[in-house]
Amino acid sequence: MHRKLSTVLALLLAFSLLAAACGNSGDTATDATTTTTTTTAAPVGDGDGNVVDEPVVDRNTFVALEGVPGVSDESIAVAVLGLRENNPLGTCILDCYLTGIEAYFDYENSLGGVFGRQLEVGTALDDELFLHQDRALQIIADEDTLVTFGATLNPGGYGDLNDAGIPTFNWGIQAPQNNERFNMFPHQGVFCVDCKGRALPYMMSLAEATTAVTLGYGVSPESQTCANTLAAAVDEYSGDLGIEVAKVYDDLEFGLNNGIAPQVTEWGDLGVDFVGTCLDLNGMKTIAEELQRQGLRDQITMWHPNTYDAGFVAEAGSLFDGDFVAPQFVPFEFTDHPQIQLYNEWVGAHGGQTAEQTMVGWMNAMLFVEGLIATGPEFDRPSIVDAINTEFTAYTYNGLNFPLDWSRQHVAPTDDDRLTHGATLECVALMRMLDGAFEKINDDPWQCWPQDDLSWQDPTPSTFE
Repeated sequence: MHRKLSTVLALLLAFSLLAAACGNSGDTATDATTTTTTTTAAPVGDGDGNVVDEPVVDRNTFVALEGVPGVSDESIAVAVLGLRENNPLGTCILDCYLTGIEAYFDYENSLGGVFGRQLEVGTALDDELFLHQDRALQIIADEDTLVTFGATLNPGGYGDLNDAGIPTFNWGIQAPQNNERFNMFPHQGVFCVDCKGRALPYMMSLAEATTAVTLGYGVSPESQTCANTLAAAVDEYSGDLGIEVAKVYDDLEFGLNNGIAPQVTEWGDLGVDFVGTCLDLNGMKTIAEELQRQGLRDQITMWHPNTYDAGFVAEAGSLFDGDFVAPQFVPFEFTDHPQIQLYNEWVGAHGGQTAEQTMVGWMNAMLFVEGLIATGPEFDRPSIVDAINTEFTAYTYNGLNFPLDWSRQHVAPTDDDRLTHGATLECVALMRMLDGAFEKINDDPWQCWPQDDLSWQDPTPSTFE
């Protein structure tokens, strides 16, 4: 069990990197047997993540299909695989993720479904932290769902799902488990684990900070890489912004169970005024409480890579005042954004929790449905994958994200080559915390830099509606 736990901790901490970084097989359909057509003008995506007034294809065209897993004349069933029991973070993962998927399906079903069929979750499995591969193999063997959705901290079965030709839409926090797997669709593409991004230097400039420390957990090579990459990013732009790194702490104990008092005392001696981390939200709270205990809370600003959790922040009250957080989508606080309004309407009607995982489920479901519609009424697993990988070259989830190019972004970019497989823009959706809530910093949700010019420059306020 100790070895299992160490492995899982190394994997689960990979989610910090997402905030810090910036040939298919399967079943095929037989020939169509019956076709009836109903015309509709219901809005759908155009393949680039934008709503259009008329369908690209008639989404209500029905074609009878045989041999396509999870597809009957009445419905399209999907599998959902995620973590509920034994979650070391204590956050809502599988249940919130399911809510997002089901709420988006409710919305699409209200428009008549897709190709004359209703969308439904046919199977929902808890991997219980250690059983992801077992559950994935069960999905493959059962062969009764069209695609799989995944949200977990220990994605040991993703390779099996990919190799089985099953399109899999997932919470994209583990770059190695998604890298070079062309049936996998992580919600923000496959990211670079060691690219020197501009987000942390930008936050330091906003905070008028000059001296940083960066933190990572020693049990996780990913978290260690993240801490050192953050430090390298500060060094990269030190001459432009007058900033520096005082020290890198890449060997912290997971959970900070023995506290962090000696390190915080050292930060006071070093004149530290900014902390960039690759830690979970519970670790960030421990640090903030120690800063407060030592009278340094007002002196030091922190970046929280994983604390976009309204309930957690509300409970903390003023503890995180002035600190930064960077959601992986347009923040919920942009209430005038059309997709945030649509999300709020349907998640509210579903009765689920508004949370980061709910939005990731919503986004994964959106890409699946728009890929399905782009495929046409004679669809199967390979054709869905092919449609997304060839047609979705500037996909924004109807403005919820910066543009992704699925013809290129199944392979991790590198610090030396950001463009061949990476996004054309480096973007951050930055918020600050105040009085137990999140507040906007800019009128536009995204702050973006070009990837073809890595010199320091102020970001461009951006929206992708």
